[in-house]
Amino acid sequence: MKFTVLSDIHYISRRRILPGSPEDVFMHPAATETALRMASEVEDTDIILITGDLTDDGDIWSHEDLIAILKDLQNKGKRVFVTTATHDFHHHRAYTRCYNDTKVQYKSEPWHTPYFDPATADYRKLVKDEYAWLDDKSITPQLVRCATPAELWDLYADFGRNQAFSVCDEAYSYCVELDEQTWCIMLNDNFRNIEARHNESVTYPASCLRWIRELVVQAEAEGKFVFACTHHPLVPPVPAYRIGADNRNMRESQVGHLLADLGIQLVFSGHTHFADVGFMESDSGNLLCDITTPSVWHYPPQFNVVTLDGQNHTVAFDSVELKTVDGFDLGEKTFKAYIRENFEADYRNKFKNIPSPLNKIILAAQVKHLYPLFKLNCKLTKEEYKQIEHRYLFDIIMDLVHNMLGGDGSYTPDTPMYKFMMSACASLDSIINTQPFKNIKKDLLKGYSVSEVIEPMLFNNFIPDNNASAFDFTKKPTARVQPPVYKSHAGEILMVLLCILILPLAKLMPFAAVAALPAMTIRKKMQQKKHTVLPERY
Repeated sequence: MKFTVLSDIHYISRRRILPGSPEDVFMHPAATETALRMASEVEDTDIILITGDLTDDGDIWSHEDLIAILKDLQNKGKRVFVTTATHDFHHHRAYTRCYNDTKVQYKSEPWHTPYFDPATADYRKLVKDEYAWLDDKSITPQLVRCATPAELWDLYADFGRNQAFSVCDEAYSYCVELDEQTWCIMLNDNFRNIEARHNESVTYPASCLRWIRELVVQAEAEGKFVFACTHHPLVPPVPAYRIGADNRNMRESQVGHLLADLGIQLVFSGHTHFADVGFMESDSGNLLCDITTPSVWHYPPQFNVVTLDGQNHTVAFDSVELKTVDGFDLGEKTFKAYIRENFEADYRNKFKNIPSPLNKIILAAQVKHLYPLFKLNCKLTKEEYKQIEHRYLFDIIMDLVHNMLGGDGSYTPDTPMYKFMMSACASLDSIINTQPFKNIKKDLLKGYSVSEVIEPMLFNNFIPDNNASAFDFTKKPTARVQPPVYKSHAGEILMVLLCILILPLAKLMPFAAVAALPAMTIRKKMQQKKHTVLPERY
């Protein structure tokens, strides 16, 4: 069977945009509308699944206008199923009509702040002190009330529970029959007590987990295949995501183990705006495949058209890119190039504004400035070195970020950049594994090595993250190529140098002083080889 999956469409009502706003503000709702139009034109399917973050700020105007668009799709014969997420209800700001104006910030975390009525709100109590001018309601921008989770359950009933054959009202989740052999569970993973802290709130209530298990058992008895859609990924796409994530995202990984053990083998998610195909294995040995779909208003602006054979456990998908936005002339640029250019310009300005010499170093440093540090274990040929010697560090960082977002990094193991970066990572790992820095890997890198963090941002060696041919989602993927192993003794060399520096201070037992740190480093590395524990690829 075939269906279309979108995520993080982040719709903004045009009623919130005032004349004179920047062009990209007007382009935002147009991009969502373009994506939905393209999704409705996909051949051989009438099914559209949207996995959360339907709106950008959760304001009621945006929900109302988006629902009108979805109803129009339904009237044209499309079956649209959605689940809502964090951007769809009481989120991170009080909403102003003027989208490009000052955002009105809450005093406290939004999950501690009660829903408010703009007509009666006490702005002085609602917002931070620096927005005290809001006390004067005569000059206050119109605030648009945000939706509550319960309201969303009703607002989107025609694109959810009204089409479902089974519903879990407590979790705002439901299950629909896509064809005679396939069921889809649309899971709202943002269930919470509104007064609970965001990172401490549960993802699915116990009643929802029982409901999922009952559906899986029923599907097995009736010979159906059942998969799920949810918002937050259960398999974080790259180690860098886990390092930068909060406790909530770590909890999603634990939920992945739960769902795998409940019998769910395939999940479609979003949230990260990444293109990714990830796998995880529960403690009981059950495998779960999670396919994350990017946002249509981020890099890369695309959605997936999926072909699923649940009975034979295979899935394939085509990645459909928004090359243009209806009503806007981008010249010779694609929409993807437009987003990337703006993204890089924004971060270049952020680096320029870093209040330390670090900004100049990052923006001015080139490979040729760093290469001498890693030359011993890098060993590029002269031709390879010439290809990359003038690449700026900032541009390399941007490449890694866009490889992470877009998946399928372009630096294969035979490219000079891959060799340079992995040599640098090997040197950093050697230093981190020395005795003085023993806690960096555990505390800062969440158990990963630097190589394990960077390598997936250079090259995807497993299932393609874009335009994937049919693969068995019940089997662990194998590497497509055997990557080279990079080793470095930078850590031992550094320890010897440090000991030589402190030698004048060691009046007694100078030999022991010189040998101590290198010996401890070698012992530490030998212990790691004996007790290798690979961190989960989350």
